[in-house]
Amino acid sequence: MNPRDAEGYLEFAYRMALAAGEAILPHFREIIDVEDKRNVMGYDPVTIADRAAEEVIRAEIIARIPTMASMARNTASTAARLLSHG
Repeated sequence: MNPRDAEGYLEFAYRMALAAGEAILPHFREIIDVEDKRNVMGYDPVTIADRAAEEVIRAEIIARIPTMASMARNTASTAARLLSHG
């Protein structure tokens, strides 16, 4: 990877982090529900803030790379959604 590519990726990651922060901020210091997505590792908490940040990041990636299928940690990834690239 050349330095120009690295700089572009860093800027993209920075913009995604800011956008995710904006999605999370309304939930900061608020009482919110915590869902246990219990899996083979045991307790696996997720909140509305987690899902909001994930959705923003996923949308940013898809906007930049429209042909990219995505899987998400806190959102169900169905075959139909992956095949539709959204």
